Amino acid sequence: MRRRAGALGLGLLATLALTWVAPGPASACPGCQNPNLPMVRSGGVHLGGGQLKFGAVMAVQPIRVRHDAGCVDLSDCDAVPVQPAYVHDQFLLPMQLMGTLDWGITSALGLEVQLPVRAVLTRIDYETPSGKPWRPLDPDTHHRNETISGVGDPYLGLRTATTLANAWWLVARVGVSVPLGRTEPDPFAAGERGERHQHIQLGTGTFDPRVGLELARSFGAVQLAAYGQVQGALYANNHGFQAGALSITGVQGSFRLAPRWLLQGSLEWFRQGPERWGGEIQQDGVLGRHEVLAGLGTTFGFATGVQWTVLARLPVYRKILLGRTSERGELTSPASLLVGVLWNR
Repeated sequence: MRRRAGALGLGLLATLALTWVAPGPASACPGCQNPNLPMVRSGGVHLGGGQLKFGAVMAVQPIRVRHDAGCVDLSDCDAVPVQPAYVHDQFLLPMQLMGTLDWGITSALGLEVQLPVRAVLTRIDYETPSGKPWRPLDPDTHHRNETISGVGDPYLGLRTATTLANAWWLVARVGVSVPLGRTEPDPFAAGERGERHQHIQLGTGTFDPRVGLELARSFGAVQLAAYGQVQGALYANNHGFQAGALSITGVQGSFRLAPRWLLQGSLEWFRQGPERWGGEIQQDGVLGRHEVLAGLGTTFGFATGVQWTVLARLPVYRKILLGRTSERGELTSPASLLVGVLWNR
């Protein structure tokens, strides 16, 4: 009991410390309208032959983006339409429910299937540089109060594993995402014409390969893992959109508090590359970001085979890559939360 109380106390202190060191608003560009949740590594360590696991993971991350628009000097203004300077204050809530299926075909080979359902809630307010409410000439062209939802891009992959020195598990994964998520026409071309458009993409519109590698070992009540995973679009879809590459590298430690209860901590480096339209990187579009994410969570199971996981990930470092656009802004996103449930058969 003392060991459990001590571990919970350390977990609470770690959470408070991570909240204190989390970065404030980061410099951002107007192109943050196509938000992506930080990448999550695929699956667990491995399954034996004939084993089956299926579950669901819910992820959510609140985001607030503020950026300038319009022109200070109306006599020298290339905005469409021409209007005075004002501020976009946008709230976004990306959410994803991921259904998962892991099947151990043999003791050395497994199949992984993931089916995401995505939703992005957006709310927008406009104000003058002095903070007064403002209604632009084109209030619904770039942003709207709406919820975009639908199926994302499913993933199919194979997993193989082996042991090293009779102690370490080495797991390799390779797979591909299938382009079923809805994609939108070039929003930047439409914006230049002053037409209503949509930046949020539910999928990539392309078959994107994914590879991953993981090394894990148990030391009694302590479990350690190091892992890396990368996914990228190798070509553009039929709208000329090519998604930026996503990668995550990290280490995780787990401490067993009870036979079916783990306390987990992780440190990860997440990278998102620039998006391209028609082969070009839009300077006021998504140019990419780097984040160092500190995670704290717990996993607990029941005798029935049901297992729950709760994980909070806080950015202790964040850098939004910027282009040459004159419309600067800031992005605030304090944490992401994952809640998952898993059944074993």
